[in-house]
Order: sequence, then structure tokens, then C-alpha cells
Amino acid sequence: MRRLGDLEAEIMDRLWTWDRPATVREVVDDINGTRHVAAVRPTAALMEDGLGESKDHSAALRLFMENMSEEEPAALRGALRNMSRPAKQ
Repeated sequence: MRRLGDLEAEIMDRLWTWDRPATVREVVDDINGTRHVAAVRPTAALMEDGLGESKDHSAALRLFMENMSEEEPAALRGALRNMSRPAKQ
């Protein structure tokens, strides 16, 4: 098993200290008080890690979507639509 990275350890420290379930938004907001998460590790990498560790990709994606702001699902749908289009030459 690999060792946690700095950001992962910081996230886990918060969750262990809080000793309760928390949303992604709660953790990000708390961490943003000391560092800017987006600059440290892009969301895509976090999704990739979550999917790589999950045996149920549908459940992992549902959990990820449940923790998005109202605007983020529309942005994700747009990005997915653009990915499925062939590249213009």
C-alpha cells in the first residue's frame, strides 16, 4: 500500500479529527484556509484516484456528483459532450 501524499494526509487528518462524515465541499473549504487545493491537485486526479480505488465506479461517480455545486454538473456534462466529439482537423 502506498503512503499518503501531503494533501491526502491533510484531508485524512481533518476527517479523523472531525470524527464525522463530511462533504468534499466542507473539506475543500477548510483546507482553502491554509492552501489552495485546486493549485495543488486538480479535481481530475482526485476523481481518477477515487475511481481507481472503487470496485463500484457508478457508486463512486454518484458520490462525486452529490458533492458538486449546482453549476458543476452542467460543466461536467459539457466537458463530456466535448470529449465524445471527434477532433476537428
